[in-house]
Amino acid sequence: MQYQAPVREARRRKSGGQALVESAFTFLPLLAVILGISDFGMMIFRWSTLQNAVREGCRYAVTFQVDASGHQDTSIKNQVAYHALGFVKTNDSPATIIVKYFNPTTFAQIVTNGNQPGNIVQVSVQGVSFSWLAPLTGQYGLRSTTPLSLNVYASDILGGYPVGTNSVLE
Repeated sequence: MQYQAPVREARRRKSGGQALVESAFTFLPLLAVILGISDFGMMIFRWSTLQNAVREGCRYAVTFQVDASGHQDTSIKNQVAYHALGFVKTNDSPATIIVKYFNPTTFAQIVTNGNQPGNIVQVSVQGVSFSWLAPLTGQYGLRSTTPLSLNVYASDILGGYPVGTNSVLE
């Protein structure tokens, strides 16, 4: 059998804080990485949800469908808000859901009566703010205090009117 010298109590007390310091040096960077991954994941989730919502609004627009409101633009905005999982609403101020119509040959915006077959419809969500959950410190110049502004667009050419319909209110 080998002889082991007893560790003195004073030496044991001195080395007790070392594990705590090493844990802190490991835990803080790990927490920063986890929060960074969740921040980017939430940003991508929000952007992809809004992109899907404007695509659905554009699909709804090209078929000239109208909901109970009786107006196509309002119906399109209602569809975008429905598919946006609450990130945008039709009554947001300032308005975040925008529907525009363009001439297919000149690409000039049509302000009135633009929802005619053959014209281009653009459905967009603009100016949706995204603030980081855990922002980096401004110590190294890596962070701006302003949140990101998400803008997503979808466009398509309007199809023909539904059977038995000659016009749809804008």
